[in-house]
Amino acid sequence: GISNDDIPQIFHFSAVWQIPGPHLHGFANRALKGWELTSITTWQGGFPFTIFSGVDNSLSGIGGDHADYTGGGSPKLSGQSHAQEITQFFNTSLFAKNALGTFGNSQKNNLRGPNFHDTDLGLIKDTAITERMKLQFRAEFFNLFNTVNFGLPGGTLGNPKYGKITTAGDPRILQLSLKFVF
Repeated sequence: GISNDDIPQIFHFSAVWQIPGPHLHGFANRALKGWELTSITTWQGGFPFTIFSGVDNSLSGIGGDHADYTGGGSPKLSGQSHAQEITQFFNTSLFAKNALGTFGNSQKNNLRGPNFHDTDLGLIKDTAITERMKLQFRAEFFNLFNTVNFGLPGGTLGNPKYGKITTAGDPRILQLSLKFVF
């Protein structure tokens, strides 16, 4: 089966821009020079996950039996709103408990979870104090656009979370720091 960390589509974009400062003297020069803007943007497909039967019908004593795929259509649902996605991410009626004495016929990691989108941004200001010392101010925004990145849906039959998404990634986080470099 597919590896747990398989992501066939991924796009990373990172940039660093040293903002040009005006040619001034005195306090205005120190305040307006030395700024830098950084960003990292990631767009990627979802992680794969497996549908488990929730019972040990293989009689192996190990557990982890896969569900039986009953067929009759694609498990992937499309055109759903976020509200519909979290209550039923895939067609749960297409899976059943595995037959007694079998490990289940559905493959390992046969479905993919939600896509992931994130943009982080940093604004940095270096101010020289002496030749060997400087003060650095940083303002960092993680998940700048406050994009909701859902976790994987429940994949075990009989579990109340089966087919539902109950987790999400971090919301927007702002971090300010001041660092003295010597």
